[in-house]
Amino acid sequence: MPGRHARLIGRALAHVEAHLAARLDADVLADRAALSRHHFHRVFQAHVGCSVGAYVTWRRLQRACALLASGREPVLEIALQVGYESAQALAKAMRRELDTTPGAVRRGDAAAWTNLLQPWRPPVTSSPQEPAMQPTRFHTVPAADDRTPPLMALTATARGMVDHSMTRAAQQAFGELMTAVGQAGQMPAIASCIALVPDDPQGPDDAHCRYVAGVVFGHDLSTGSGACMRPDIPLTGSLAWWTIAPGRHAVFTHRGPYGTLHRSWDAIYRDWLPSADVTLRDAPPLELVLNDPTCTAPADLLTELWIPLA
Repeated sequence: MPGRHARLIGRALAHVEAHLAARLDADVLADRAALSRHHFHRVFQAHVGCSVGAYVTWRRLQRACALLASGREPVLEIALQVGYESAQALAKAMRRELDTTPGAVRRGDAAAWTNLLQPWRPPVTSSPQEPAMQPTRFHTVPAADDRTPPLMALTATARGMVDHSMTRAAQQAFGELMTAVGQAGQMPAIASCIALVPDDPQGPDDAHCRYVAGVVFGHDLSTGSGACMRPDIPLTGSLAWWTIAPGRHAVFTHRGPYGTLHRSWDAIYRDWLPSADVTLRDAPPLELVLNDPTCTAPADLLTELWIPLA
């Protein structure tokens, strides 16, 4: 239904305005918007233009600066009103985000703070307008039964966003994963490589944002062929087995560097989803790598984006 997701995001934004002193993260706001936690941060990013964490920080600092500039309340009281646990925490956030201090704003020495308070948005490039995203196909992951085992991926997890990029975490996660698979002699059995970014970034350098790299043995997700295997690989470090949720997926194809994947995610959740007669399923979306980045030009990289549907 066109406009439905915009209205649900509007409910989340209204909750932010009324509860700046409370805990505000993607999980809390997903509940307020009645959207799946697996999809909420991507829907929010697509409609608002920044992450949940960036938006909450923006509104908290905007309110704090307005209170500092217009009143005489102690800095501690203002900090508590906008969700910071101390005057020092507020001052640290203002130095990091605005390059100013509560005292400077109060004295009027930071008159331009209103111009600095903008939620982060991905940089606009000069490339031609990209075509609207449409599903390449629909694919159903079968449910496990007596004859069909669950579809499992061996995963490794790394943390850390640097300057809005998960590249370092991706390299770390895939490095750990492929090293373990190679040592076990199972590289030839890899049939699919996947990735998930399940968290909403709390800023451009979120040290805790997760990148999950995974491989599926024996089963090719792009064709649905082959029997999934679970070789005996020691689960050291962050290695773990993860079950790919069964059910129907809308599958989109992104061509180009991994650094531009966010454009396709935004287009799917902002443009395709509101116009499509579908309901999101409460399962994580994932990326399926279709060609080898070590021997493929960035412009020719192909990645499928899988959106779980009810």
